Amino acid sequence: MLWIGRVMSRPAPSHEDDEPFIQIIASEQGLKAIDSPLKGKILEMLQERDMDFEEIVSRSDRAKSTVSMHLKSLAEIGIITSRPAPGDARKRIVSLNGRIIVRADAGDAEMLWADRFFPDSLPRNASQRDVFSFILTSLRVSLLTEGISIYPILMRAGLKAGSAIFPLVQETDLHSFMDNIADFWSRSGLGRVDVEREDPITMVIHDCFECMDLPITGKPECAFDAGILSALFSAYYGEKKEAVETHCYAMGSNLCRFEIWNAR
Repeated sequence: MLWIGRVMSRPAPSHEDDEPFIQIIASEQGLKAIDSPLKGKILEMLQERDMDFEEIVSRSDRAKSTVSMHLKSLAEIGIITSRPAPGDARKRIVSLNGRIIVRADAGDAEMLWADRFFPDSLPRNASQRDVFSFILTSLRVSLLTEGISIYPILMRAGLKAGSAIFPLVQETDLHSFMDNIADFWSRSGLGRVDVEREDPITMVIHDCFECMDLPITGKPECAFDAGILSALFSAYYGEKKEAVETHCYAMGSNLCRFEIWNAR
């Protein structure tokens, strides 16, 4: 299911029409348009995990009647589903019936300066890394200036790439496995990988191809790398793992740092 949407990073306004908002959603029932910040906030919460009605009301800070109305609307267009709570059929557990892959925030004036970071040119002796980084940075900066983040798309692409890369780095021993990852990263011109510690597994990337040329956004931006690492360690352990980026060049750091945790 394809989701294209904008979700506010700041708290929802008291009146939903105070700020521009749009989500375009593709579900089994086709493309749907949503223009409600509260609906967007609910969908973001459900993306984290399934929730019961009372928790959604509490976290959205709105009246029960208002939340109920929005949930009913989302259910009618097939965006969410619900089921009885285990042990208490009077309660309903709400689930997101899809995935958010693009968030657009065309009203975010803070990102209007991002086009200053658009790459001017490629060096005459550009390497394969330079070309790939130039293309990716150009695309991301262009979208950022329009208030659009493609983080979820890059994450999904990274997951697919990681699954394809795993046979090239596969080992039964964890240390050898991580050494192979570091070697692959270096040979592919993606940066230099160091293992910082093993509990939790923490990997540091220097000279990261994905984000070094991006403007400072104040948040992690290495979705493609995170997706690759998530897929690699999920395949190694045979259970779903998640690479969580705690430091990033786009956050003002001088490296990118990922911790490997059990997926939520």
